[in-house]
Formats: sequence, C-alpha cells, structure tokens
Amino acid sequence: ADATPLFSSELNLVDLAGSERNSPHVRNPGASPGGRDVRLQEGGHINKSLLVLSTVISKLSEMAGKSGASGHAHIPYRSSKITRILQNSLGGNALSMIVCNVTPASRHCEESHNSLRFASRARSIRTMPTRQ
Repeated sequence: ADATPLFSSELNLVDLAGSERNSPHVRNPGASPGGRDVRLQEGGHINKSLLVLSTVISKLSEMAGKSGASGHAHIPYRSSKITRILQNSLGGNALSMIVCNVTPASRHCEESHNSLRFASRARSIRTMPTRQ
C-alpha cells in the first residue's frame, strides 16, 4: 500500500522589540516603595535574551562566512529561552524569514542602525531545508 508522506511544520512569530530606555521619572505604579522596579527587572531579562540571541546569530553568520571550515563552533542555544525555542529555525532544517522595522526619525537613528545590523547578520545565516 502507498503510504502518504507526513509533513510537519512549526511557525514561530517573535517580537524582538527591546526594552524601552527606562527613565528615572517613570515608575511602575505597582512597585513597592524602596523595592526594585518590576519593569526594570523585566527589561533586564529582555535585554539578556536579546544579547544571547545576537550572540547566536553572530556565531551562525560567522560559520556561514567560513563555508569550507571544518568542525563546528559551539552555539549557545540553551543560554536563553528564546534561542532554545528558535534553535530549529536558526540552525536547522528550516526556511526562516526576518522582518526588520525601522523608522526614518533621526532621534531613533541608533536603534534603527542596530536593527539593520542585526537583520544583516541574520540574513547571512545559511540553512539547508530538505523534505524528509
């Protein structure tokens, strides 16, 4: 009997917006007096995850640039939840796409430039998607 091939897919939609620059004048209304602001802690966790993701993207793009390189560099996928979730999409058997949103406003020039550099590094990653 002919067996119908079974295909599985995974879709990850991730908003990689970083934490806003925290102003000393803006406080979380739920923060306890004298206690650490919850919003600042959340921002710290987001920034750590983005740093790990940036490291993973950089290492994968370096590997793509060294097409004839032998051996494998250590890619720290397990250093953050986001990189662990995206492991198959970033370095596996997958087709991936990145959408980079920037603004023409001059006051956000640095953030736009950083986003474009990140997208450029991500673009250089090469995966080999195949049907199995």
